[in-house]
Amino acid sequence: MDLKRGKMVFLVGFLALIVFWMIVFVGRIADYQRLSGEYENAQQTLSALTATTGALATQVVWASSDEAVEQWAYNERRWIREGDQRIAIVPVEGTPAPQILIHTPTPEPKNFFRIWWDLFFSTKP
Repeated sequence: MDLKRGKMVFLVGFLALIVFWMIVFVGRIADYQRLSGEYENAQQTLSALTATTGALATQVVWASSDEAVEQWAYNERRWIREGDQRIAIVPVEGTPAPQILIHTPTPEPKNFFRIWWDLFFSTKP
């Protein structure tokens, strides 16, 4: 009987050890899958940031060139080049000046319930 009982205790202990090992193993596999997903996301982010850095470096080189400065001045600041003829539009006499409309927001009327609520509960006596 003792031999049979010893075998049974050994078998139950061994099975418990296997079950415990499988639980730990499944947890490690789940962590591996989660970390693999995070690694792939980090790699995609890194490649996107590398591409953005390259594009911005190209723009910096272009913006610091003389050609870019001349193009900006000609297009944005309305500078003229040698040989260009500047045209200024002069309004005809009697033409009304353009009206400048200034939009002023209208205040919203206060809610009467809110006024009474503030009167009774928000003010100190």
